[in-house]
Amino acid sequence: MKMKSSSTRGFSLIELLVTVIILSVLAAIAIPSYWQYVTRGRRTDATRALQDVASREESYFFSNSAYTSSPTALGISSPTMYSPFYTVSVVSASTTAYVAQAVPISTQAKDTACATLSINQAGSQMTTGTATPATCWGSQ
Repeated sequence: MKMKSSSTRGFSLIELLVTVIILSVLAAIAIPSYWQYVTRGRRTDATRALQDVASREESYFFSNSAYTSSPTALGISSPTMYSPFYTVSVVSASTTAYVAQAVPISTQAKDTACATLSINQAGSQMTTGTATPATCWGSQ
């Protein structure tokens, strides 16, 4: 007489649940880290944009002996020309000084650590967030 051996195939419900729990824990760690990295990368775009605006202001000053708040005079086609996550503008300008700023928009507005980034004619880098300007501007 021949006996049939029964073999089981597949996963049990417990094995499946353990796998789902492990993947959930890994995702809970990885996803916030990824978004933090993306936020820092977008912030770098804003600091580069402000440095470009500062360079354009200095070129304009060299030719006109004054700074300007006009984006077209600086060759800036739109406030989001540099990044779709920041609005870059010159908020004040006179014959001797200017302040340019990058205001976060869209999903970048959640960046409360650095929030609005600014630069002036002396090259002073500022932020309205909770982090230091050196941290936000990448000087650290």
